[in-house]
Amino acid sequence: MSEYLWTCRPTKILLQLDPDLPNGTYKGRVKIDYEFQDETIEIKIHASRDFQWTSVRLATFYEFNEGCPVYASVDSEDYVHDTDSEILTIPLGSILNPENTANGFYIDLEWTGPIGPPGSSEGLFAVDETTMEVNLKNGNGHKVFPCYEGGIAAKMWLTVITDERTRVETNMDDAGHEEFEGRVKNNFNKEEELTIEDIYFRITPIIDME
Repeated sequence: MSEYLWTCRPTKILLQLDPDLPNGTYKGRVKIDYEFQDETIEIKIHASRDFQWTSVRLATFYEFNEGCPVYASVDSEDYVHDTDSEILTIPLGSILNPENTANGFYIDLEWTGPIGPPGSSEGLFAVDETTMEVNLKNGNGHKVFPCYEGGIAAKMWLTVITDERTRVETNMDDAGHEEFEGRVKNNFNKEEELTIEDIYFRITPIIDME
């Protein structure tokens, strides 16, 4: 996927997954911050042909408010998702470069995707009726969320939304838990930059010990 990153690179990825195992689907959201090295007119990113988009947005720095950056966010009306190549292309509307993105630029994508049935081993899949697992290696990352595979590293934050009787096992560090509409946001991160292939998690029910 590095052929799509000649003029920019991802620096921070915030991924949120909200799985609905009984219905075999999940809602996903990813925010990807970019650093630009040269003029760029579009963003290309690998994304599964099975994704159904609910929101594709671009955000550029607008101003500082009490020392905090404020972004101007707009819907992308003319994105193209080529399901044969599994590439999402997002025109930027104007040329972006290191100068006009010095204070920040990101894309914000939301979609629904399928959970593979038991016996699958690609992307996000069911192990059985209560357990899910993820495989992001060997070209499977884009089957879970829009991303750059092939060793592209960035800072990574992960949130998995579950019910209270479910836990998330992962090789990332625990970053706390939040109540969310009667369920739980399980948050994780890592100090060092990670590639997509580095990340692993498994969602399992909590079993009471007698």
